[in-house]
Amino acid sequence: MEKISVEKAKQMQPLVLAMVGDSVQTLFVREYVALNFGFKVNKMNKVVSSVVKAGSQFKTFKKIEESLTIEEQDIAHRARNTHIHSKAKNFSYTEYIYATALEAILGFLYLTGNDSRLNKILNISLEEIDLER
Repeated sequence: MEKISVEKAKQMQPLVLAMVGDSVQTLFVREYVALNFGFKVNKMNKVVSSVVKAGSQFKTFKKIEESLTIEEQDIAHRARNTHIHSKAKNFSYTEYIYATALEAILGFLYLTGNDSRLNKILNISLEEIDLER
């Protein structure tokens, strides 16, 4: 897929970036789990969801928050301030908006082709894997 310019990505709606970022993270974690563990599909889905859920995404965001670039800070700020019409089940509003910010950053990095930064953040998110699920 052809990547887009940073300027074009900055003009996209934050929730669109978040939707893309959620898909990117889900695929990344699914691939990691599939290649590194011999889980059946049900167990695999539980392990993947332990990372790609609002609480874990909130924790990942907090781990990277101090190292965000100016562009990433802007994307995160816009995503947190977007009016969200839904709420994550079992998570606070604060966790949900920070999770949305992380997803928007991931979508931004993916769409602009910043693969090294994207992979760095995605690997940090793997720290939230719960193999006991």
